[in-house]
Amino acid sequence: MEPSKLPLAAKKVQEEIEALIPQITTVIEDENGNKEYGGDALPALITSLKIALGIDETWEGRLRYWSKTTKIINPRKQGYLIPLMGGIQLNPGGLLKSGSFIQVNNEPILGAGATSLFIVPR
Repeated sequence: MEPSKLPLAAKKVQEEIEALIPQITTVIEDENGNKEYGGDALPALITSLKIALGIDETWEGRLRYWSKTTKIINPRKQGYLIPLMGGIQLNPGGLLKSGSFIQVNNEPILGAGATSLFIVPR
Protein backbone atom coordinates (compact mmCIF):
# COMPACT_ATOMS: atom_id res chain seq x y z
CA MET A 1 0.00 0.00 0.00
CA GLU A 2 2.18 2.81 -1.26
CA PRO A 3 0.64 6.30 -1.49
CA SER A 4 0.37 7.95 -4.90
CA LYS A 5 0.07 11.63 -5.67
CA LEU A 6 -3.36 12.70 -6.95
CA PRO A 7 -3.33 13.73 -10.62
CA LEU A 8 -4.00 17.46 -11.08
CA ALA A 9 -7.64 16.98 -12.16
CA ALA A 10 -8.31 14.77 -9.12
CA LYS A 11 -6.54 17.23 -6.79
CA LYS A 12 -8.82 20.04 -8.00
CA VAL A 13 -11.92 17.92 -7.27
CA GLN A 14 -10.51 16.99 -3.86
CA GLU A 15 -10.11 20.69 -3.08
CA GLU A 16 -13.71 21.36 -4.18
CA ILE A 17 -14.96 18.62 -1.86
CA GLU A 18 -12.90 20.02 1.04
CA ALA A 19 -14.35 23.50 0.44
CA LEU A 20 -17.85 22.04 0.40
CA ILE A 21 -17.54 20.08 3.68
CA PRO A 22 -18.82 22.88 5.96
CA GLN A 23 -22.03 23.00 3.88
CA ILE A 24 -22.53 19.24 3.43
CA THR A 25 -25.34 17.48 5.24
CA THR A 26 -24.50 14.87 7.86
CA VAL A 27 -26.56 11.89 6.72
CA ILE A 28 -25.64 9.54 9.55
CA GLU A 29 -23.91 10.16 12.87
CA ASP A 30 -23.37 7.26 15.23
CA GLU A 31 -23.04 7.21 19.01
CA ASN A 32 -19.24 7.62 18.73
CA GLY A 33 -19.46 10.80 16.65
CA ASN A 34 -18.52 9.12 13.36
CA LYS A 35 -20.24 10.82 10.44
CA GLU A 36 -21.23 9.96 6.90
CA TYR A 37 -21.86 12.98 4.70
CA GLY A 38 -24.21 13.51 1.78
CA GLY A 39 -25.92 16.27 -0.14
CA ASP A 40 -26.88 17.33 -3.62
CA ALA A 41 -23.44 18.36 -4.92
CA LEU A 42 -21.39 15.55 -3.38
CA PRO A 43 -22.30 12.63 -5.72
CA ALA A 44 -21.31 14.61 -8.83
CA LEU A 45 -17.98 15.58 -7.27
CA ILE A 46 -17.28 11.98 -6.26
CA THR A 47 -18.05 10.88 -9.83
CA SER A 48 -15.65 13.52 -11.18
CA LEU A 49 -12.96 12.33 -8.79
CA LYS A 50 -13.45 8.69 -9.85
CA ILE A 51 -13.18 9.70 -13.52
CA ALA A 52 -10.00 11.70 -12.83
CA LEU A 53 -8.49 8.63 -11.13
CA GLY A 54 -9.68 6.18 -13.80
CA ILE A 55 -11.87 4.29 -11.33
CA ASP A 56 -14.72 2.24 -12.79
CA GLU A 57 -18.18 3.83 -12.63
CA THR A 58 -19.53 0.78 -10.81
CA TRP A 59 -17.53 1.77 -7.72
CA GLU A 60 -19.08 4.06 -5.11
CA GLY A 61 -17.57 6.68 -2.87
CA ARG A 62 -18.48 7.73 0.64
CA LEU A 63 -17.32 10.78 2.51
CA ARG A 64 -16.76 9.97 6.17
CA TYR A 65 -15.38 11.42 9.36
CA TRP A 66 -14.09 9.08 12.06
CA SER A 67 -13.96 10.69 15.51
CA LYS A 68 -12.01 7.81 17.08
CA THR A 69 -9.39 5.37 15.90
CA THR A 70 -11.31 3.01 13.62
CA LYS A 71 -10.67 -0.17 11.66
CA ILE A 72 -12.00 0.16 8.11
CA ILE A 73 -14.24 -2.79 7.33
CA ASN A 74 -13.32 -3.75 3.77
CA PRO A 75 -14.64 -7.28 3.07
CA ARG A 76 -13.54 -7.28 -0.60
CA LYS A 77 -10.08 -6.00 0.27
CA GLN A 78 -10.38 -3.44 -2.54
CA GLY A 79 -10.72 0.30 -2.41
CA TYR A 80 -9.17 3.73 -2.66
CA LEU A 81 -8.67 5.97 0.36
CA ILE A 82 -8.33 9.70 -0.24
CA PRO A 83 -7.63 11.92 2.79
CA LEU A 84 -9.37 15.25 3.15
CA MET A 85 -8.81 18.17 5.51
CA GLY A 86 -5.09 17.56 6.02
CA GLY A 87 -4.10 13.94 6.26
CA ILE A 88 -4.89 10.72 8.03
CA GLN A 89 -2.79 8.37 10.10
CA LEU A 90 -2.94 4.77 8.83
CA ASN A 91 -1.85 1.60 10.55
CA PRO A 92 -0.19 0.04 8.70
CA GLY A 93 1.08 2.78 6.44
CA GLY A 94 1.83 5.90 8.46
CA LEU A 95 0.68 9.39 7.49
CA LEU A 96 -1.33 9.68 4.28
CA LYS A 97 -1.14 13.36 3.33
CA SER A 98 -3.74 15.47 1.61
CA GLY A 99 -3.10 15.49 -2.13
CA SER A 100 -2.38 11.78 -2.18
CA PHE A 101 -4.36 8.54 -2.23
CA ILE A 102 -3.76 4.90 -1.55
CA GLN A 103 -5.14 1.73 -3.06
CA VAL A 104 -6.38 -0.35 -0.11
CA ASN A 105 -6.12 -4.13 -0.15
CA ASN A 106 -6.59 -4.74 3.57
CA GLU A 107 -8.55 -3.33 6.50
CA PRO A 108 -6.37 -0.47 7.77
CA ILE A 109 -6.85 1.32 11.06
CA LEU A 110 -7.44 5.07 10.70
CA GLY A 111 -6.33 7.50 13.36
CA ALA A 112 -8.88 9.61 15.26
CA GLY A 113 -10.17 12.74 13.55
CA ALA A 114 -9.80 11.38 10.01
CA THR A 115 -11.93 12.81 7.22
CA SER A 116 -11.63 10.86 4.00
CA LEU A 117 -13.28 9.60 0.89
CA PHE A 118 -13.38 5.82 0.61
CA ILE A 119 -14.18 4.42 -2.85
CA VAL A 120 -15.09 0.73 -3.08
CA PRO A 121 -16.79 -1.67 -5.51
CA ARG A 122 -20.57 -1.82 -5.18
